[in-house]
Amino acid sequence: MLDEITGLWHVSAPQTDGTTRLRAGLRALHLGDVWVAALACPRAGFARTVRLIRRCDPQAFHVLHMRRGQATFSVGRRHTRVGAGQLMLVDSSSPYSGRFDDPGGVHSFVIVQFSRAVLQLPPRTAQRLHTVPVPLGPGMGGALSRWLADITGRAHEFTRADGPFLTDVTTSLVASVLRGAVDLAEGLDPHDRRRALRTQIRQFIRQHLADPLTPEGIAAAHQLSRRSLYTLFEEDGQTVAAWIRQERLERCRCDLADPLLAGQPIHSIAARWGFPDQAHFSRVFRSVYGAPPRDFRRRAAPHGSTTTPHPGTTTAVQPPGTLVARGTVPGERL
Repeated sequence: MLDEITGLWHVSAPQTDGTTRLRAGLRALHLGDVWVAALACPRAGFARTVRLIRRCDPQAFHVLHMRRGQATFSVGRRHTRVGAGQLMLVDSSSPYSGRFDDPGGVHSFVIVQFSRAVLQLPPRTAQRLHTVPVPLGPGMGGALSRWLADITGRAHEFTRADGPFLTDVTTSLVASVLRGAVDLAEGLDPHDRRRALRTQIRQFIRQHLADPLTPEGIAAAHQLSRRSLYTLFEEDGQTVAAWIRQERLERCRCDLADPLLAGQPIHSIAARWGFPDQAHFSRVFRSVYGAPPRDFRRRAAPHGSTTTPHPGTTTAVQPPGTLVARGTVPGERL
């Protein structure tokens, strides 16, 4: 089924042996008018071209749910990014291109294909949502994310008789999330719409605090200009850079107070949350919390404990594959 799925796109994934064949893992469910596939792949480029559409068009909607990594989609001169915890709708009859381009090089995602007869979206709605990232937060978004993870992880347990039920539940959840995204955009007055967008952007930033963050990247992920992003935050009395720094400092504070992380060097914690310059981090931390990081950690430690773990104990470490931020927002040190 991998060839059937990847055959919908021109895919290029350079390999060490000089080939460009995509090497991906796959778990899939074929439910007739709907199929669901969980894939994992390295960095790769993909394109749904006009020529390919003429040759093979299933007349369907594809819903991409990123679980790890990120992808950039391009439609004409418009570029949007979908990251972990987000969903994106694409129309098989509309051309686009993109790349799985996470710096960590590992991407896992779920693709769901719906025939247009099953996922009945009005043309205007489909056009508005085409390659627009939709966050899967609490509520129906979280329910959809968990459902897709469950059915792809247990694909071998289902029989053909389960197909109609699985199709109905999957379609209902996706339709609800997409409908909510449209209602949010159309049903709010301008002030509430901007506030909702600001909340969405902050959620995105929190999910990527350990990644390199730039105003350009944040703005592109939400189809905004950099100036519009600045204005959106200034309306709340804070700059983008100041808010990111505040959130990163709070993550550092929590890690320094965590006894399970007592064995981790302060500079490692700082670098993980976007402060590669230890002297700068110490100054900024002290200005906010009233004490240098080392003193804060010592005061926060449980009575009688030290910052050196006892023999035989373990300390929490950064999970493999987690990105460490190496940059700051240009124009202001974070």
